[in-house]
Amino acid sequence: MKSNIDPMVELFKWGPIDARPIYTDTFVQAFVDFPNLYDSSWPDVIGHYSNEMILFIVDYTKLRKNGRILFDKYVMDEDKLKECYDKWYGVVKRLLIFEGKVNDGLSCMNDSDLIKSLIELRTVIIDFWHHGFMPELSNWGGEELLKQKILEFNKVNFIEIFEKLSAPEEYSFFQVEEMELLKIKLLDGNEQEEALMEHQKKYYWLRNNYGFTEVLAVDYFRKEIENMSRDEAEKKLNEIKEYPGKVKDEKKRIIEKYGISKEIVNIASKVTYCVCWQDLRKKYIFIMSHVLTCFVKEISKRKSIEFNELSYYQMQEIIDFLKNDVKLDMKDRFNGFVQYYYEREGVKIIEGDEANKFIKPYVDIEIDEDQKEIKGMVVSSGRVVKGLVKIIKTPRNMNGFEDGNVLVAAMTSPDFIVAMRKASAIVTDEGGMTCHAAIVSRELGIPCIVNTRIATKLLKDNDLVEVDADKGVVRKLN
Repeated sequence: MKSNIDPMVELFKWGPIDARPIYTDTFVQAFVDFPNLYDSSWPDVIGHYSNEMILFIVDYTKLRKNGRILFDKYVMDEDKLKECYDKWYGVVKRLLIFEGKVNDGLSCMNDSDLIKSLIELRTVIIDFWHHGFMPELSNWGGEELLKQKILEFNKVNFIEIFEKLSAPEEYSFFQVEEMELLKIKLLDGNEQEEALMEHQKKYYWLRNNYGFTEVLAVDYFRKEIENMSRDEAEKKLNEIKEYPGKVKDEKKRIIEKYGISKEIVNIASKVTYCVCWQDLRKKYIFIMSHVLTCFVKEISKRKSIEFNELSYYQMQEIIDFLKNDVKLDMKDRFNGFVQYYYEREGVKIIEGDEANKFIKPYVDIEIDEDQKEIKGMVVSSGRVVKGLVKIIKTPRNMNGFEDGNVLVAAMTSPDFIVAMRKASAIVTDEGGMTCHAAIVSRELGIPCIVNTRIATKLLKDNDLVEVDADKGVVRKLN
């Protein structure tokens, strides 16, 4: 299969991050219909699965260009933006009906009803992405537009202005959960226990991702607060409560200090809106992953097929399997699997060694092992810190992460939050000014450098490094 993506151009890479096809397949399938709904599309996208992780690869220039079309037409127009969001949230309500259905149990359904429900669920999830792509794809164009406008206005103070103007003014869903949990700490006896049980029902999905899911027990949330004093809980609660107000005050201060134009402020507010939308979207992705897990576990039990094997099926393939009772051979797919979306055409797949050979030109990067400095993009500035490197390839391996470690990852996502709260600094291979690592590091007030390309390849666990978030440099000290 021929690729239209030149491996020598600037590439956007999302991942590698935990993922299995059952959880991300609908994401890829929704690429196909998106240009029929909105006046732009994703450019060509390669998705490569290996070792229960996925790496998406896109031509960065084309991604920004296509995103800019959406940003100008749909995001900058208040009415169209609201219409897009309302369509998406309407699908969210349909998804939550499925959450209730699977939590009540699927075992009482006969096979025919199970197939019908799965077909309907697939439609709901693809619709979720149809409209849920808007904040993500458009912001590749919006971020670039904001960057361009600020650089034209004030190149010297670009980072300070961009950081402040693009900071979300709303709580993230992790902050909301944390505040609710801290309030429970301030309760007494039976009242606290009852509140923990309700909290578990509401947030059992908190550690899910695109590859693995877990129903968190009450004990998980109890342990989060049991070693914390009431004074500590109250202090932390007040800090989070004050966060939106501080963000608004800082924006006002920056706008007045530099005399920033209404045009730039308006563009920044739209970029921020999309950042907040993506954060909320992630909450429902975690719930969606739980729903899919429940269906796949039920099918695994009925059809005597391993859950892990089924998790490498595409969703339509599972539906066909239920209808025809014909298993697929997953041997090659376990070894390597590519889903390639051709812009405005469709999705083609490659399996096994051929898939791994196809992806090779995009992932083979030569590095100088003696190199002592790594350069990247500063997204949370103002401090220089030293610390020991801890490379996290998956949030499943966060147990050894200690307070003050420098978190180094290909990229971060909400399921990295436990380590991010302990980190003295964050360094990633990929990312931009409004990526997850950028937004969270600003919330936490810690240095962050993204888009280094090689941090996870050059650095090793326990390397002593200096993260200079003024110059955008990571230096190896030992």
